[in-house]
Amino acid sequence: MSERSLYYASKLLAQTGQNLLWAALFVAAGTGENASLGISSLFVAQLVPSLLLGMPGGAIADQLGPARGMVVGAALRFAALAVGILLIDGSTSAWMIAGLYSAVSQVFTPAEMAMVRSLRHETSSRAHSVVVALQYGGQGLGVVVLAPALYLAGGPTLMLAACALLFAAQVPVAALLGWRLRGTAATHMESTREAFAFGDVCRFFLREDVARYAVVTLALKTVVSRGIIVALPLYLRHDLGLPNSALAYLVAPGVIGIVLGLAWTNRGVNLERSRMVMRYSVAGLVVAVFALAMFDYGLAAVVNLTTLQPISQLRIHMNATFVVALPAAFLLGLGLSTTLVSARVALTESAPVGQQSRVFATQETLTEGLLVLPMLLTGIGAEIAGARMTLAAIGMVSLAAFVIIELPRLREARLPVLRKALPARA
Repeated sequence: MSERSLYYASKLLAQTGQNLLWAALFVAAGTGENASLGISSLFVAQLVPSLLLGMPGGAIADQLGPARGMVVGAALRFAALAVGILLIDGSTSAWMIAGLYSAVSQVFTPAEMAMVRSLRHETSSRAHSVVVALQYGGQGLGVVVLAPALYLAGGPTLMLAACALLFAAQVPVAALLGWRLRGTAATHMESTREAFAFGDVCRFFLREDVARYAVVTLALKTVVSRGIIVALPLYLRHDLGLPNSALAYLVAPGVIGIVLGLAWTNRGVNLERSRMVMRYSVAGLVVAVFALAMFDYGLAAVVNLTTLQPISQLRIHMNATFVVALPAAFLLGLGLSTTLVSARVALTESAPVGQQSRVFATQETLTEGLLVLPMLLTGIGAEIAGARMTLAAIGMVSLAAFVIIELPRLREARLPVLRKALPARA
Protein backbone atom coordinates (compact mmCIF):
# COMPACT_ATOMS: atom_id res chain seq x y z
CA MET A 1 0.00 0.00 0.00
CA SER A 2 1.41 3.39 -1.01
CA GLU A 3 1.90 6.32 1.35
CA ARG A 4 -0.98 8.16 -0.29
CA SER A 5 -3.30 5.19 0.17
CA LEU A 6 -2.34 5.01 3.84
CA TYR A 7 -3.05 8.72 4.22
CA TYR A 8 -6.44 8.42 2.52
CA ALA A 9 -7.34 5.37 4.65
CA SER A 10 -6.43 7.34 7.78
CA LYS A 11 -8.58 10.25 6.59
CA LEU A 12 -11.62 8.03 5.97
CA LEU A 13 -11.31 6.35 9.37
CA ALA A 14 -10.92 9.71 11.12
CA GLN A 15 -13.79 11.39 9.28
CA THR A 16 -16.19 8.49 9.75
CA GLY A 17 -15.34 8.20 13.43
CA GLN A 18 -15.66 11.94 14.01
CA ASN A 19 -19.10 12.19 12.43
CA LEU A 20 -20.31 9.10 14.24
CA LEU A 21 -19.03 10.66 17.46
CA TRP A 22 -20.94 13.90 16.94
CA ALA A 23 -24.08 11.94 16.09
CA ALA A 24 -23.72 9.97 19.35
CA LEU A 25 -23.15 13.12 21.39
CA PHE A 26 -26.12 14.91 19.84
CA VAL A 27 -28.32 11.92 20.63
CA ALA A 28 -27.07 11.82 24.22
CA ALA A 29 -27.48 15.58 24.66
CA GLY A 30 -30.88 15.68 22.98
CA THR A 31 -32.40 12.96 25.13
CA GLY A 32 -31.65 14.68 28.44
CA GLU A 33 -34.06 16.74 30.53
CA ASN A 34 -32.85 20.03 28.99
CA ALA A 35 -32.34 19.01 25.39
CA SER A 36 -31.89 22.51 23.94
CA LEU A 37 -29.36 23.44 26.61
CA GLY A 38 -27.52 20.16 26.11
CA ILE A 39 -27.22 20.64 22.35
CA SER A 40 -26.12 24.25 22.75
CA SER A 41 -23.44 23.17 25.21
CA LEU A 42 -22.02 20.81 22.57
CA PHE A 43 -21.44 23.70 20.18
CA VAL A 44 -19.73 25.71 22.92
CA ALA A 45 -17.62 22.74 24.02
CA GLN A 46 -16.49 22.23 20.43
CA LEU A 47 -15.77 25.90 19.78
CA VAL A 48 -13.91 26.99 22.93
CA PRO A 49 -10.95 24.56 22.63
CA SER A 50 -10.50 25.40 18.95
CA LEU A 51 -10.26 29.11 19.80
CA LEU A 52 -7.99 28.69 22.82
CA LEU A 53 -5.86 25.71 21.79
CA GLY A 54 -5.89 25.83 17.99
CA MET A 55 -2.66 27.79 17.52
CA PRO A 56 -0.73 26.00 20.33
CA GLY A 57 -1.91 22.71 18.81
CA GLY A 58 -0.48 23.74 15.44
CA ALA A 59 2.79 24.66 17.12
CA ILE A 60 3.01 21.22 18.77
CA ALA A 61 2.33 19.58 15.39
CA ASP A 62 5.15 21.58 13.77
CA GLN A 63 7.45 20.79 16.68
CA LEU A 64 6.81 17.05 16.35
CA GLY A 65 6.62 17.08 12.56
CA PRO A 66 3.33 16.44 10.70
CA ALA A 67 3.74 12.64 10.62
CA ARG A 68 4.40 12.33 14.35
CA GLY A 69 1.69 14.93 15.05
CA MET A 70 -0.82 12.70 13.24
CA VAL A 71 0.18 9.68 15.32
CA VAL A 72 0.09 11.57 18.62
CA GLY A 73 -3.21 13.26 17.71
CA ALA A 74 -4.81 9.97 16.65
CA ALA A 75 -3.70 8.31 19.90
CA LEU A 76 -5.08 11.20 21.95
CA ARG A 77 -8.39 11.00 20.10
CA PHE A 78 -8.64 7.29 20.89
CA ALA A 79 -7.84 8.00 24.55
CA ALA A 80 -10.52 10.68 24.68
CA LEU A 81 -13.09 8.26 23.28
CA ALA A 82 -12.06 5.54 25.72
CA VAL A 83 -12.67 7.95 28.59
CA GLY A 84 -15.94 8.98 26.95
CA ILE A 85 -17.30 5.43 26.98
CA LEU A 86 -16.85 5.36 30.75
CA LEU A 87 -18.40 8.80 31.27
CA ILE A 88 -21.38 8.87 28.92
CA ASP A 89 -24.65 9.19 30.81
CA GLY A 90 -26.55 11.93 28.96
CA SER A 91 -26.19 15.62 28.20
CA THR A 92 -24.05 16.34 31.28
CA SER A 93 -21.16 14.16 30.11
CA ALA A 94 -21.76 14.77 26.38
CA TRP A 95 -20.37 18.30 26.47
CA MET A 96 -17.37 17.13 28.51
CA ILE A 97 -16.53 14.50 25.89
CA ALA A 98 -17.02 17.06 23.12
CA GLY A 99 -14.64 19.48 24.82
CA LEU A 100 -12.00 16.82 25.47
CA TYR A 101 -12.19 15.54 21.90
CA SER A 102 -12.02 19.04 20.44
CA ALA A 103 -8.99 19.86 22.61
CA VAL A 104 -6.90 16.88 21.47
CA SER A 105 -8.00 17.39 17.85
CA GLN A 106 -6.12 20.69 17.76
CA VAL A 107 -2.91 18.69 17.33
CA PHE A 108 -4.26 16.11 14.89
CA THR A 109 -6.14 18.34 12.44
CA PRO A 110 -3.34 20.76 11.42
CA ALA A 111 -0.84 17.90 11.28
CA GLU A 112 -3.16 15.98 8.94
CA MET A 113 -3.50 18.98 6.61
CA ALA A 114 0.27 19.61 6.67
CA MET A 115 0.90 16.05 5.46
CA VAL A 116 -0.43 16.90 1.99
CA ARG A 117 2.72 18.93 1.22
CA SER A 118 4.88 15.85 1.79
CA LEU A 119 2.65 13.52 -0.20
CA ARG A 120 1.90 15.68 -3.25
CA HIS A 121 3.87 18.91 -3.31
CA GLU A 122 3.61 19.46 -7.07
CA THR A 123 -0.02 18.36 -7.48
CA SER A 124 -1.61 19.09 -4.12
CA SER A 125 -4.96 19.81 -5.79
CA ARG A 126 -5.41 16.11 -6.48
CA ALA A 127 -4.71 15.18 -2.86
CA HIS A 128 -7.00 17.90 -1.54
CA SER A 129 -9.77 16.84 -3.96
CA VAL A 130 -9.55 13.26 -2.69
CA VAL A 131 -9.46 14.49 0.93
CA VAL A 132 -12.62 16.56 0.44
CA ALA A 133 -14.32 13.59 -1.25
CA LEU A 134 -13.37 11.40 1.72
CA GLN A 135 -14.58 14.13 4.06
CA TYR A 136 -18.04 14.10 2.52
CA GLY A 137 -17.96 10.30 2.20
CA GLY A 138 -17.05 9.93 5.88
CA GLN A 139 -19.92 12.22 6.82
CA GLY A 140 -22.38 10.08 4.88
CA LEU A 141 -20.96 6.81 6.19
CA GLY A 142 -20.86 7.98 9.79
CA VAL A 143 -24.15 9.88 10.03
CA VAL A 144 -26.40 8.22 7.45
CA VAL A 145 -25.24 4.59 7.53
CA LEU A 146 -23.57 3.71 10.84
CA ALA A 147 -25.27 6.07 13.29
CA PRO A 148 -28.89 4.86 12.80
CA ALA A 149 -27.90 1.17 12.76
CA LEU A 150 -25.73 1.42 15.89
CA TYR A 151 -28.28 3.56 17.73
CA LEU A 152 -31.00 0.98 17.17
CA ALA A 153 -28.66 -1.81 18.22
CA GLY A 154 -27.27 -0.29 21.40
CA GLY A 155 -27.82 3.44 21.74
CA PRO A 156 -25.15 6.12 22.25
CA THR A 157 -22.84 3.78 24.20
CA LEU A 158 -22.51 1.40 21.25
CA MET A 159 -22.06 4.36 18.90
CA LEU A 160 -19.17 5.62 21.03
CA ALA A 161 -17.64 2.13 21.18
CA ALA A 162 -17.66 2.00 17.37
CA CYS A 163 -16.01 5.44 17.28
CA ALA A 164 -13.28 4.17 19.61
CA LEU A 165 -12.68 1.18 17.32
CA LEU A 166 -12.38 3.44 14.28
CA PHE A 167 -9.89 5.70 16.05
CA ALA A 168 -7.99 2.69 17.39
CA ALA A 169 -7.66 1.37 13.83
CA GLN A 170 -6.39 4.75 12.68
CA VAL A 171 -3.43 4.82 15.11
CA PRO A 172 -1.42 1.99 13.47
CA VAL A 173 -2.31 3.32 10.00
CA ALA A 174 -0.92 6.74 10.91
CA ALA A 175 2.12 5.14 12.58
CA LEU A 176 2.89 3.05 9.49
CA LEU A 177 2.54 6.15 7.31
CA GLY A 178 4.95 8.07 9.51
CA TRP A 179 7.45 5.21 9.43
CA ARG A 180 7.24 5.03 5.62
CA LEU A 181 7.89 8.80 5.39
CA ARG A 182 10.89 8.85 7.75
CA GLY A 183 13.63 11.15 6.54
CA THR A 184 11.24 13.37 4.57
CA ALA A 185 9.74 16.77 5.33
CA ALA A 186 6.82 14.98 7.03
CA THR A 187 9.08 14.03 9.94
CA HIS A 188 11.01 17.31 10.09
CA MET A 189 10.99 18.62 13.67
CA GLU A 190 11.18 22.26 14.69
CA SER A 191 12.80 23.44 17.91
CA THR A 192 10.41 24.44 20.67
CA ARG A 193 11.38 28.09 20.35
CA GLU A 194 10.85 28.13 16.60
CA ALA A 195 7.63 26.11 16.72
CA PHE A 196 5.97 28.43 19.24
CA ALA A 197 7.20 31.62 17.54
CA PHE A 198 4.20 32.80 15.58
CA GLY A 199 5.97 35.90 14.29
CA ASP A 200 7.04 33.98 11.17
CA VAL A 201 3.45 32.85 10.58
CA CYS A 202 2.15 36.41 10.96
CA ARG A 203 4.76 37.65 8.50
CA PHE A 204 3.75 34.89 6.10
CA PHE A 205 0.12 36.03 6.09
CA LEU A 206 1.15 39.67 5.74
CA ARG A 207 3.45 38.83 2.85
CA GLU A 208 1.28 36.35 0.91
CA ASP A 209 -1.95 37.96 -0.26
CA VAL A 210 -3.13 34.64 -1.73
CA ALA A 211 -2.98 33.15 1.79
CA ARG A 212 -5.10 36.00 3.16
CA TYR A 213 -7.52 35.49 0.28
CA ALA A 214 -7.71 31.79 1.18
CA VAL A 215 -8.55 32.55 4.82
CA VAL A 216 -11.41 34.85 3.80
CA THR A 217 -12.61 32.33 1.20
CA LEU A 218 -12.75 29.51 3.75
CA ALA A 219 -14.58 31.79 6.20
CA LEU A 220 -17.19 32.70 3.56
CA LYS A 221 -17.57 29.04 2.60
CA THR A 222 -18.23 28.19 6.25
CA VAL A 223 -20.73 31.05 6.65
CA VAL A 224 -22.69 29.90 3.60
CA SER A 225 -22.63 26.18 4.41
CA ARG A 226 -23.64 26.60 8.06
CA GLY A 227 -26.22 29.25 7.18
CA ILE A 228 -27.80 26.91 4.63
CA ILE A 229 -27.98 24.13 7.23
CA VAL A 230 -29.75 26.47 9.67
CA ALA A 231 -32.17 27.98 7.14
CA LEU A 232 -32.92 24.92 5.00
CA PRO A 233 -35.62 23.28 7.18
CA LEU A 234 -37.59 26.55 7.32
CA TYR A 235 -37.03 27.11 3.59
CA LEU A 236 -38.46 23.69 2.79
CA ARG A 237 -41.58 24.12 4.93
CA HIS A 238 -42.44 27.80 4.50
CA ASP A 239 -41.17 28.67 1.03
CA LEU A 240 -41.29 25.42 -0.92
CA GLY A 241 -44.27 24.04 0.96
CA LEU A 242 -42.56 20.65 1.21
CA PRO A 243 -41.93 18.36 4.18
CA ASN A 244 -38.40 17.80 5.47
CA SER A 245 -38.44 14.42 3.75
CA ALA A 246 -38.29 16.30 0.42
CA LEU A 247 -34.74 17.38 1.25
CA ALA A 248 -33.50 14.74 -1.20
CA TYR A 249 -34.81 16.84 -4.10
CA LEU A 250 -32.30 19.56 -3.21
CA VAL A 251 -29.52 17.26 -2.00
CA ALA A 252 -29.32 15.45 -5.35
CA PRO A 253 -28.31 18.50 -7.48
CA GLY A 254 -26.03 19.64 -4.66
CA VAL A 255 -24.21 16.28 -4.68
CA ILE A 256 -23.88 16.46 -8.46
CA GLY A 257 -22.32 19.92 -8.11
CA ILE A 258 -19.86 18.64 -5.49
CA VAL A 259 -18.82 15.70 -7.67
CA LEU A 260 -18.27 17.90 -10.73
CA GLY A 261 -16.37 20.47 -8.66
CA LEU A 262 -14.04 17.83 -7.23
CA ALA A 263 -13.53 16.26 -10.66
CA TRP A 264 -12.46 19.62 -12.05
CA THR A 265 -10.22 20.70 -9.15
CA ASN A 266 -8.57 17.27 -9.14
CA ARG A 267 -6.33 18.48 -11.98
CA GLY A 268 -7.24 22.09 -12.66
CA VAL A 269 -5.88 24.01 -9.64
CA ASN A 270 -2.37 25.07 -8.65
CA LEU A 271 -0.96 28.01 -6.70
CA GLU A 272 -1.08 30.33 -9.71
CA ARG A 273 -4.69 29.48 -10.59
CA SER A 274 -5.98 29.08 -7.04
CA ARG A 275 -6.92 32.75 -6.62
CA MET A 276 -8.95 32.77 -9.84
CA VAL A 277 -10.76 29.60 -8.78
CA MET A 278 -11.47 31.04 -5.33
CA ARG A 279 -12.79 34.24 -6.91
CA TYR A 280 -15.24 32.51 -9.23
CA SER A 281 -16.25 30.01 -6.56
CA VAL A 282 -17.12 32.69 -4.00
CA ALA A 283 -19.02 34.62 -6.69
CA GLY A 284 -20.98 31.45 -7.46
CA LEU A 285 -21.86 30.97 -3.79
CA VAL A 286 -23.09 34.57 -3.53
CA VAL A 287 -25.24 34.15 -6.66
CA ALA A 288 -26.69 30.87 -5.37
CA VAL A 289 -27.60 32.32 -1.96
CA PHE A 290 -29.28 35.37 -3.50
CA ALA A 291 -31.12 33.09 -5.95
CA LEU A 292 -32.55 31.07 -3.08
CA ALA A 293 -33.52 34.28 -1.28
CA MET A 294 -35.30 36.22 -4.01
CA PHE A 295 -34.77 35.18 -7.64
CA ASP A 296 -37.98 33.15 -7.78
CA TYR A 297 -39.97 36.37 -7.22
CA GLY A 298 -38.56 37.77 -10.44
CA LEU A 299 -39.19 34.52 -12.29
CA ALA A 300 -42.79 34.40 -11.09
CA ALA A 301 -43.29 38.04 -12.12
CA VAL A 302 -42.06 37.29 -15.64
CA VAL A 303 -44.39 34.32 -15.92
CA ASN A 304 -47.40 36.21 -14.59
CA LEU A 305 -46.89 39.46 -16.52
CA THR A 306 -45.66 38.24 -19.88
CA THR A 307 -47.95 38.22 -22.90
CA LEU A 308 -46.06 35.40 -24.60
CA GLN A 309 -48.39 32.43 -24.61
CA PRO A 310 -45.85 29.60 -23.98
CA ILE A 311 -44.35 31.40 -20.98
CA SER A 312 -47.67 32.55 -19.51
CA GLN A 313 -48.92 28.94 -19.50
CA LEU A 314 -46.07 27.92 -17.16
CA ARG A 315 -47.73 29.52 -14.13
CA ILE A 316 -50.33 26.77 -14.09
CA HIS A 317 -47.78 24.00 -13.68
CA MET A 318 -44.74 25.64 -12.08
CA ASN A 319 -43.60 26.16 -8.50
CA ALA A 320 -41.21 29.05 -9.22
CA THR A 321 -39.40 28.72 -5.89
CA PHE A 322 -38.70 25.04 -6.47
CA VAL A 323 -37.56 25.67 -10.05
CA VAL A 324 -35.00 28.21 -8.80
CA ALA A 325 -33.91 26.06 -5.83
CA LEU A 326 -32.70 23.15 -7.99
CA PRO A 327 -30.00 25.00 -10.01
CA ALA A 328 -29.13 27.05 -6.91
CA ALA A 329 -28.47 23.81 -5.00
CA PHE A 330 -26.24 22.61 -7.84
CA LEU A 331 -24.31 25.89 -7.81
CA LEU A 332 -23.94 25.69 -4.02
CA GLY A 333 -22.50 22.18 -4.22
CA LEU A 334 -20.12 23.21 -6.98
CA GLY A 335 -18.98 26.35 -5.14
CA LEU A 336 -18.54 24.67 -1.75
CA SER A 337 -16.25 21.99 -3.17
CA THR A 338 -14.15 24.30 -5.35
CA THR A 339 -13.69 26.92 -2.62
CA LEU A 340 -12.51 24.28 -0.17
CA VAL A 341 -10.00 22.68 -2.52
CA SER A 342 -8.63 25.89 -4.08
CA ALA A 343 -8.15 27.63 -0.71
CA ARG A 344 -6.38 24.62 0.77
CA VAL A 345 -4.15 24.39 -2.31
CA ALA A 346 -3.23 28.06 -1.88
CA LEU A 347 -2.22 27.51 1.75
CA THR A 348 -0.40 24.22 1.11
CA GLU A 349 1.68 25.48 -1.78
CA SER A 350 2.49 28.93 -0.40
CA ALA A 351 3.31 28.11 3.25
CA PRO A 352 6.90 27.13 4.17
CA VAL A 353 7.42 23.47 5.10
CA GLY A 354 8.18 24.07 8.77
CA GLN A 355 5.10 26.29 9.23
CA GLN A 356 2.40 24.23 7.54
CA SER A 357 0.64 23.06 10.71
CA ARG A 358 0.71 26.52 12.29
CA VAL A 359 -0.60 28.11 9.10
CA PHE A 360 -3.60 25.76 8.94
CA ALA A 361 -4.18 26.10 12.69
CA THR A 362 -4.12 29.89 12.44
CA GLN A 363 -6.55 29.80 9.51
CA GLU A 364 -8.95 27.56 11.44
CA THR A 365 -8.73 29.71 14.58
CA LEU A 366 -9.38 32.91 12.62
CA THR A 367 -12.31 31.32 10.79
CA GLU A 368 -13.96 30.02 13.94
CA GLY A 369 -13.36 33.27 15.83
CA LEU A 370 -14.84 35.41 13.07
CA LEU A 371 -17.93 33.20 12.77
CA VAL A 372 -19.12 33.05 16.39
CA LEU A 373 -21.35 36.12 16.21
CA PRO A 374 -22.61 35.61 12.61
CA MET A 375 -23.64 32.03 13.34
CA LEU A 376 -25.45 33.06 16.51
CA LEU A 377 -27.32 35.77 14.62
CA THR A 378 -28.13 33.33 11.81
CA GLY A 379 -29.92 30.97 14.16
CA ILE A 380 -31.87 33.78 15.81
CA GLY A 381 -32.63 35.46 12.48
CA ALA A 382 -33.98 32.29 10.90
CA GLU A 383 -36.52 31.91 13.69
CA ILE A 384 -37.58 35.57 13.75
CA ALA A 385 -37.27 36.82 10.17
CA GLY A 386 -37.60 33.57 8.25
CA ALA A 387 -35.38 31.65 5.85
CA ARG A 388 -35.46 34.18 3.00
CA MET A 389 -34.30 37.13 5.07
CA THR A 390 -31.60 34.98 6.65
CA LEU A 391 -30.34 33.88 3.24
CA ALA A 392 -30.44 37.46 1.97
CA ALA A 393 -28.40 38.60 4.99
CA ILE A 394 -25.84 35.85 4.37
CA GLY A 395 -25.67 36.90 0.73
CA MET A 396 -25.11 40.56 1.60
CA VAL A 397 -22.38 39.77 4.14
CA SER A 398 -20.66 37.44 1.67
CA LEU A 399 -20.94 40.00 -1.13
CA ALA A 400 -19.48 42.76 1.06
CA ALA A 401 -16.55 40.56 2.09
CA PHE A 402 -15.99 39.52 -1.53
CA VAL A 403 -15.86 43.15 -2.69
CA ILE A 404 -13.42 44.05 0.09
CA ILE A 405 -10.95 41.29 -0.76
CA GLU A 406 -11.23 42.13 -4.46
CA LEU A 407 -10.58 45.88 -4.00
CA PRO A 408 -6.77 45.64 -4.36
CA ARG A 409 -7.11 43.81 -7.67
CA LEU A 410 -9.70 46.30 -8.91
CA ARG A 411 -7.42 49.21 -8.00
CA GLU A 412 -4.50 47.61 -9.84
CA ALA A 413 -6.69 47.03 -12.88
CA ARG A 414 -7.80 50.69 -12.91
CA LEU A 415 -4.31 52.21 -12.69
CA PRO A 416 -3.27 51.57 -16.32
CA VAL A 417 -6.61 52.95 -17.52
CA LEU A 418 -6.20 56.12 -15.44
CA ARG A 419 -2.62 56.63 -16.62
CA LYS A 420 -3.78 56.50 -20.23
CA ALA A 421 -6.75 58.75 -19.60
CA LEU A 422 -4.95 61.54 -17.73
CA PRO A 423 -2.62 62.69 -20.54
CA ALA A 424 -5.53 62.63 -22.98
CA ARG A 425 -7.51 64.96 -20.71
CA ALA A 426 -4.53 67.29 -20.35
